[in-house]
Amino acid sequence: SRKQFNNIICDQLKQIDQSGGHILVHGMPGSGKTIAVCQAVRQLIVQENCFKPCGCYWIKIGDISKQELLTKLRGLAIEIGVEDAKSIQSLNEINSSIKKLFTDNFEISNLLFVIDDIWNQEYFQYFTFTKKSIVTSRFNNMKNKNTHYCIQAPQDLIDDEAMQVLHKRRTSDNNYTLRDNKLVKKAIGSCKGLPLAVSIIGGLNLRNDEDWQNVTKTITNIDLETQELLSDYDFNVFGTFQLSIDQFNERDQKLFRSLGVFQAVKIPVQSIISLWGLLNISKDMVTTLLKKLHQRSLLQFIDSHRPSCVLHDLVIEYLQQSCDCQQLNKDLIDGYCMQCNGKWSTYPQHDYYYYQYLLNHAIKAKNDDAIQNIMRDFKWINVKLQLDNTIYNLGVDMENVIAYLKGKEIENWQQYQQFVELLQRYESILQTENTDLVQVLLTLDYDIDWIRERALESAKESSIEYWKIRAMNNNKFEKTVKPIKSKSIGMTNYDYLISASNPYYGNLRIIGTENNRGFYRNLRNIGSEHNHHQRESRIVVVDYETSKNVFQLTPADENIDNIEISPDGRIIACKSPRNGWDIYNIDDEKQLSFIGDNIHKLKAQRCRQLKFCPTVHEEDIIFTTLHRDHFKVWKVKENKMYLLKEQISSKSKVESIEWIHNGSKILLWRKNYDCYYNGEPVDNGNLINECQIQIWDLQWQCLKSLLVPAFIIQEGKQNLRTNGPPLYAVNYINSDVECLVLNYSYIGGLLMLKDYDLKLWYDENMLKNNFHSFPSFINHLHDVRVSTDQQLISVTDSSWEVYVFKVISGQLQSYIKIKSSHQLNQSIFISENRLLLYDNCQSLTEYIIQGDSLQWTTVKNDSKNDESNRDADIGPSENEQIYDSSYAYINGKPVGVQLINTDNVYKLKVLNFQQPSYPKQFYHTLDQRYDKCYIFDDVQSAFVVNNYEEVVITQLWCVKERINVTIL
Repeated sequence: SRKQFNNIICDQLKQIDQSGGHILVHGMPGSGKTIAVCQAVRQLIVQENCFKPCGCYWIKIGDISKQELLTKLRGLAIEIGVEDAKSIQSLNEINSSIKKLFTDNFEISNLLFVIDDIWNQEYFQYFTFTKKSIVTSRFNNMKNKNTHYCIQAPQDLIDDEAMQVLHKRRTSDNNYTLRDNKLVKKAIGSCKGLPLAVSIIGGLNLRNDEDWQNVTKTITNIDLETQELLSDYDFNVFGTFQLSIDQFNERDQKLFRSLGVFQAVKIPVQSIISLWGLLNISKDMVTTLLKKLHQRSLLQFIDSHRPSCVLHDLVIEYLQQSCDCQQLNKDLIDGYCMQCNGKWSTYPQHDYYYYQYLLNHAIKAKNDDAIQNIMRDFKWINVKLQLDNTIYNLGVDMENVIAYLKGKEIENWQQYQQFVELLQRYESILQTENTDLVQVLLTLDYDIDWIRERALESAKESSIEYWKIRAMNNNKFEKTVKPIKSKSIGMTNYDYLISASNPYYGNLRIIGTENNRGFYRNLRNIGSEHNHHQRESRIVVVDYETSKNVFQLTPADENIDNIEISPDGRIIACKSPRNGWDIYNIDDEKQLSFIGDNIHKLKAQRCRQLKFCPTVHEEDIIFTTLHRDHFKVWKVKENKMYLLKEQISSKSKVESIEWIHNGSKILLWRKNYDCYYNGEPVDNGNLINECQIQIWDLQWQCLKSLLVPAFIIQEGKQNLRTNGPPLYAVNYINSDVECLVLNYSYIGGLLMLKDYDLKLWYDENMLKNNFHSFPSFINHLHDVRVSTDQQLISVTDSSWEVYVFKVISGQLQSYIKIKSSHQLNQSIFISENRLLLYDNCQSLTEYIIQGDSLQWTTVKNDSKNDESNRDADIGPSENEQIYDSSYAYINGKPVGVQLINTDNVYKLKVLNFQQPSYPKQFYHTLDQRYDKCYIFDDVQSAFVVNNYEEVVITQLWCVKERINVTIL
């Protein structure tokens, strides 16, 4: 019986109140699961004083997407005080964050969660943060029996229970006898005692035998079409809805049927007012009708400060089967437009439904004018971005719009494709809190005229003050490539580590850090007003396409030295000074153990370097660990790591180990001399100027061993000497010609191995004939990377410019230049032509190195080529360190500024390129080190930024004109 059903729920709730636990109440739609749970929870809290003092938190789920579920859980996290909840972008992360809050706060962890109507079995995993919960669902999976006490809801009401429902719904003036009435029992039997159907029948207020006979006839009369729609029922439950609707007047019937336009989610009354407002229905009339519908059990009206209503899934399905979908959607769009007078961004922001589904309804309405207006309303887009706190939802909406316009062959769909690509390119900026989209579009450097013109129009229409760049660098002197996407990863300058999975194996994942070294927490003299900056150090894994965190970890040691991720994105490794390397399976959220001959289930491995193989071998993940004089090869299987091979290299320290040939071979190199930590030789008079490079296959055979100079310096145009800076890094290419890519910091290039005599490696003529150096205009090689197909090499220099070279037959053929606005931490090739650059402003930017639009510059044999003659020598002078720079046009002349350190004296260096090869130089001494410098076209100021200082203004004289230097 229903009473026994409720008693079972109450008994189980009492148990979890005392010791925690989880209940699942399951049953067919309309069986009264939600009502029974509501009654039981209210009884235990009010009458039996359970779940005190926390009480309960009710979450309605229904048939929603993961993004909608994330929005709900993010709202919960904000409400209960999860730190940085607004910025959380994944369900796993929100679940982990709430779980951690409950671990630290025992009192709030006793909150009872009522999770109503889960449709998707997968969603159960996102509620593991709960210690006490009761869930309703129409489904029950075998997995649930391991974690929940399962209670099946009875499908029908017994006679006494049905009579109670009927009496509750009938009006006081209805004297028709219900109990022991055969016609009433027959009607109840015809709908199988389904609680929803009985409740609606009760609301019909039937008064005579004919009325009850008509109900039975309607319920039992089911045609084939209705039967297909109601496969779970053997009676016409839709017929009960129709009987109730028929009792309203024609206007109210039309209004109720129009609610079928909405999605099956909670609907703000504000949106219903917009829909019904076209018929001059006042707000009071809307509320009155909704309450009547509530009394008839056709919907649930939630009367609050911002009222809303919920329609049962079966009611929504009934309404949508017979409505004119396109016309209703058109009416809704017209209603929204009338409410905001055509200014889409002025619609009330508390109506979350409007901003989430507006474009969806415009597409269903086939309202091309509305779609075009909304897509060009940058203020509306800005509000949506701020409410969603992510670009992902907007991107999905825009892709749907583009697909719709393409299907109708409307030409300007390409403009919106440009817009989406632009937003993706600068996503890292748009994700910043309180960013104004119009202001961003006015100041970015891009060549899409319609977007810039529309942004300017939006600025002029606004009462807010905006500023814009009046002129843009036309790249007359630069042959550069534009970014296609940018993401924000990390929080502080100490978040300089990233690693990427292989997109061949699924969604590209990026691992990074947030607040590495506990930076915010360790700041000195933090006042109470800055306490919100006190955050823990975290390791995060981000889905690159959606920008959502798929995993996060708070490490035991807040100082992270290195991080790596496997090619399939499932296994991560992080290194700390205290613990060494820890390995985790992020799908199972488990730490892995090392298993070896002399190691038994160690959680961490102390070694200098760990590298994952870039490919998956027979479904196994393989990686190497590098120790002082040897390396080990490991295989991951069933959340354990087994030692495959331990190879002793020599008594000399191995500098680095790399996977080459798409993971089929291993390259390692070492210095054949003892050295200090900084790499300087112990005895310059007796040093051995050689480094050994070895290549191994996975059968653990050494395929090649050769020697190269440990030191190289270039004197003049082509002369090489085997002394100078030490070897810093080694890469390998064997696409058509075998060669090594050697980086000696101040010089680097390709060493051809075909004619390389291993016995004469020290001969400078041999070196000259086989070593092809990078052009001399590259100042101090900061980072050198090789693409996955070994056709491209990227070189980052000390001024944070990136040169990408085409390599053909072991020769540098041509290059393009990528100019970064900030200091670069790392570059990564994630495929043959996709290059990621990660800077010290925690921005990850993607470039595609292909296409006819790129202008490649030929590399000339003489390293002092035309590029170096055209470009000024703006590299660092002796004892001068450059740590930031910026360039612009002022009065039509190119001007540059650089933050430099000369013998611990901090200066702003200003360069006037009236004659590009010989710039005039001016200096302004600074009182301390500053982090960033900026100048803008035709702005007579340089901006020098320090994140923790007040704003002051100073001046300097440059180019016979005064330039203000603003220090922030």
